[in-house]
Amino acid sequence: LLCIWQIDAQLELCQSNCLSSDRLAGPTKMLNTKPHPWKIAEFPTKQEGFCALGCQIFYNEVPKNSTCKRLCDYFYRYKVTSGYNDLADEAKLECQDGCEIALQVCQAGYYCNTGLMLPCPAGTYRQPVTDVSILALDLARECTPCPFGRYRSANKGKSADECTKCPIGTYANVTGSVRVSDCLRCPAGQNAAEEGQRLCKCITADSCESTIDNNV
Repeated sequence: LLCIWQIDAQLELCQSNCLSSDRLAGPTKMLNTKPHPWKIAEFPTKQEGFCALGCQIFYNEVPKNSTCKRLCDYFYRYKVTSGYNDLADEAKLECQDGCEIALQVCQAGYYCNTGLMLPCPAGTYRQPVTDVSILALDLARECTPCPFGRYRSANKGKSADECTKCPIGTYANVTGSVRVSDCLRCPAGQNAAEEGQRLCKCITADSCESTIDNNV
C-alpha cells in the first residue's frame, strides 16, 4: 500500500499544478464544441475540481494512466438527446489532464514511465518530487541505486537512508546491492570499523603490505 502521508504530499502537488498557469498537462480543449443553441463551456474552465479528481483517481485508485483516464470517462459519461454536452466533455478532459499531471509528479518509492507507476525494485530508491522543474520530473522516470556500502532487500525505497548499511567488518564497493550477502568480508589485514563502508582500511600501517607479500 502507498504511504498515506506521501500520497497526500504528491496529491497536493498534483492538484496545485491543476491551478497553475503553466500546467504540466492541458488544459485540453474540447474538440467537438457546438455553437448555439448548445451550451458552450467556458474555456479554460475555472472549475479546477475536475483536474483535481484526476489526480486523486491516479493516486488513490489505479496508478496507471490509461485506467485513470477510463475512470474519468466513466465518471463524466452522459446520455443526452442532443448527442453532445460541452460541459461534461470539458469535465472529462480536465479529469484526464489530472491523470497526466499525477503520472509526471509520481509517488516516492516508485518510478513513472510508459504510462505506469511502478515500485522501485530492491537495491534502489526514489525520493519524492518536491517541485515541477524539468530536472525533478526527469528524476521521477527511474530509481536511484543504493549507495556504496549499503543494500536494500525490499522494494519501494524512498531515500538512501532506507538502504541498510553493511555490517561492521564488511564492505560493498558497488551500488545497488540487494542483500546483506552482497557485503563482502574484509580481506586479511584490513577491517571496517564502522557500518556502511565502501572499502576496508588497513589494520596497521604494514598489514596490507604483509597481505600483498603473502599473495606474491
